[in-house]
Amino acid sequence: MTERLYYEHPVITELSARVVSCEKTDRGFAVVFDRTIIFPEGGGQPADRGTAGKANILDAFEKDGEVYHVADSPLEPGAECVIKLDLERRLDHTCQHTGEHILSGLAYKLFGARNVGFHMAEDYCTIDLDKFLDEDALALLEREANAAVRRDLPVTEAHMDHEALSKIEIRKKSDVKSDDIRVVYIGGGDVDSCTCCGTHCFSSGEVGYIRIGDSQKYKGGVRLWFSCGGRAVNEANALTRAMTGLARSYSTSRDELPSAVRKQSDELASLKRELKARTLALSKRIAAENKEPIAVVMEEGFGANDVKMLSEELVAHGARIALVFGRANGAVNYRALRGESETVSMGEVVKAVNALTCGKGGGSPVFAQGASSGDVTEEMLLSLCKLLKDWTGESRKEKNDELLRL
Repeated sequence: MTERLYYEHPVITELSARVVSCEKTDRGFAVVFDRTIIFPEGGGQPADRGTAGKANILDAFEKDGEVYHVADSPLEPGAECVIKLDLERRLDHTCQHTGEHILSGLAYKLFGARNVGFHMAEDYCTIDLDKFLDEDALALLEREANAAVRRDLPVTEAHMDHEALSKIEIRKKSDVKSDDIRVVYIGGGDVDSCTCCGTHCFSSGEVGYIRIGDSQKYKGGVRLWFSCGGRAVNEANALTRAMTGLARSYSTSRDELPSAVRKQSDELASLKRELKARTLALSKRIAAENKEPIAVVMEEGFGANDVKMLSEELVAHGARIALVFGRANGAVNYRALRGESETVSMGEVVKAVNALTCGKGGGSPVFAQGASSGDVTEEMLLSLCKLLKDWTGESRKEKNDELLRL
């Protein structure tokens, strides 16, 4: 069985190990050493990486009590080779994992919220709590977590069997089969205590800084995104740079930026209401001036909502069918709407529109809508108008009216 040295403090960054076995897999080569400093994936924490001789160790996992190292090239069984740890990755993971313990332990002590999920990715970490915490509670949790970091509390571990575990009170007891159960304490249990297989900092001070970046309601509780140490500092710096740049674009300071954004948002909302009122007035005028029972029109500057408004006004003013195109911001949107007495399906009309204008859309017999990927020319509008008149019998009516006039 592999001797595991990845829990040692200070961190062992390289050692000589003997290759026990090497098997080719679809992921590379699964290598077992007689001892290792490479942590296998577990407890929500990704595996370490490193090198073994000339081979790169891309992943590691545990199976049947052995640690398997996924290498990109084979290693000769029985050979001795030097394993070197990717120290930067290890320190990042131990920092995030220790920060997770601090947050989870304090969430339980402060609010009775239990950690029911933890995930660490390459660029983010999440904790799922079974109780919802609002912004004020999360702000308190973040402050207390960083206070625990500043106290530089010891991170210790104890090993025990199931009988001994059953006699102690800790935040979380994992369902492990082994009779060598590892319990991790932060501050002697004052901050956290739970069973865990991951790697951790030697003290809470090594975490440096804990930042809660975001949160959302999740399964009756809350999912929070957090970062620690260098990740947290990098995120905070990026946010500061972004806020500074945005504040400069508003000709204001970072402190006054929220007020400036709210002011602009209110102004935009007012302008949108004014634009909608003007578009409605324009649509009513266009509809009032329309004398055609089959109205096929194109309006510049009309977006999707605007063509909807105009089609409704055209039908309200007597059009049997209104097929409205609008061109705005480089896009062409359209909507087809029929009056109550019309029987031609607008879904069929849209099929013809899509075929002629390289469009994409659909709808019901009463109305349909979509967008055209190409330009819509005057010739296309005339062709669609003629087609609709043929479908509705309007062409025959026009011919009869013309004969009567003669």
